[in-house]
Amino acid sequence: MSEPRPRVLIVDDLEDNLDLLARRLERKGYAVSVASSGPDALALVDARPLELVILDVMMPGMSGLEVLERIRETRGPQELPVIMATAKGDSSDVVEALDKGANDYVVKPIDLDVLIARMRAALRAVVRAPAPPETEIVAGHQLDGKYALGERLGVGGFGTVYRATHVALRNPVAVKILHEHLLGSQQAIRRFAQEGVSACRVRHPNAVAILDAGTTWDGLPYLVMELLSGPTLQQELERERVLRLARAAEIASPLCAALDAAHREGIVHRDVKPANVMLARDATGVEVVKVLDFGIAKLLEPSPDAPATVDEIAGTPQYMAPERLLGERSDGRSDIYSVGVTLYTMLTGALPFTYQSDNVLVQALQQLRSTPRPLGVLRPDLPDDLVAAVMAALDREPQQRPSLLTLAGVVAEHAQTFEEPVWPPEVAAERSLAFDVTETGALVPRREPGSTRAERPAPRPESGTVAKRGDDGEGGDRDGGAGEANGR
Repeated sequence: MSEPRPRVLIVDDLEDNLDLLARRLERKGYAVSVASSGPDALALVDARPLELVILDVMMPGMSGLEVLERIRETRGPQELPVIMATAKGDSSDVVEALDKGANDYVVKPIDLDVLIARMRAALRAVVRAPAPPETEIVAGHQLDGKYALGERLGVGGFGTVYRATHVALRNPVAVKILHEHLLGSQQAIRRFAQEGVSACRVRHPNAVAILDAGTTWDGLPYLVMELLSGPTLQQELERERVLRLARAAEIASPLCAALDAAHREGIVHRDVKPANVMLARDATGVEVVKVLDFGIAKLLEPSPDAPATVDEIAGTPQYMAPERLLGERSDGRSDIYSVGVTLYTMLTGALPFTYQSDNVLVQALQQLRSTPRPLGVLRPDLPDDLVAAVMAALDREPQQRPSLLTLAGVVAEHAQTFEEPVWPPEVAAERSLAFDVTETGALVPRREPGSTRAERPAPRPESGTVAKRGDDGEGGDRDGGAGEANGR
């Protein structure tokens, strides 16, 4: 017995467009209804059990945005997805549509392959909404008879992390079980089983060690990693807000070295951000920077042969290169962009783009049509060469970005000679900021009158620190549990 055909409504006031798209989608296996006006569309939405609507923005009388508002009065985005079609060059109408509850958009003339990819993504969301509860995994369970699970250390966007013990060797490890909703097909599960260890394992002292991979008793993929202790860079930034250049260099050098090693092995991280940089401690208490979640973003994305949609791209948009936001093919240079955003954030306490939205599509559109705030405006005290290197890493064109080792070298060189501003680890209530804010919104590092020396940096967290759990506020994927969470 064949699968029922998805029921789609196309709304467009141009009859030729309507007829052509309807026939093309019918040939692709969709059951298509059509409407040439807003009122007709609303009548069909009320009368027929539809699964998706393709809605033209610009229509006479009742516009597509008005139709969308009426639909959202009774049907939510997961109940009835709406994809907006627009011929306008300005993306403001798209942003408005997404804010009003549209699931996605396409630009006219419509590329059928792109439209179908976005339709499939929207229909998958309907199938799993409301999402069934994921399998409950409790302490004491064993995976493959090899790993005994202990306490849950944290939950992030990619998976849930548990403390575990290798049954035979009695070694402590961390186990990350990937979220069920990220694996929307058997193809994705097979891909993880085939590529999991090789795609995520980077042989470098500053990359988290991947020890094993497998599947749970009900088919969920998992990774076994070294168990680490310490906070993430995200948690240090939440505490300190802005880092000294010397401290930023301490983190940037091993971060760039680990990514460079991965790129030489053909592995692109695709989700570099502070939450995936761990400030771990070794057995002697010495800090070791560890980069987490290598390769997972690639394994969770569609096949390279399929057009990607923004909501199918795994990662955090605020740290994502333009080519990644556009769903284009990307390489290691997209990681360089993400390192540039991370450096910018460490040195300013802010993101390069002021606009922030929880909607991934809106965030991506705003970043693609904007330019990052110049680092030198927020930190006029920093050396010009350093500012130029960080801003070059944020260049829209991948070929204009410096190499990772060049970027790290510039940061390290200036960190050795730069005269740090006063950075009191403990400040009086009336001087709770290490920066003054100018009339233009720039952060100017505060120096004590007559001071020529930088004060000692704030003390580092003690080994074994367990940081607070919770959302990182960036659409990111913190596992909480700091070092023992081993990955975001």
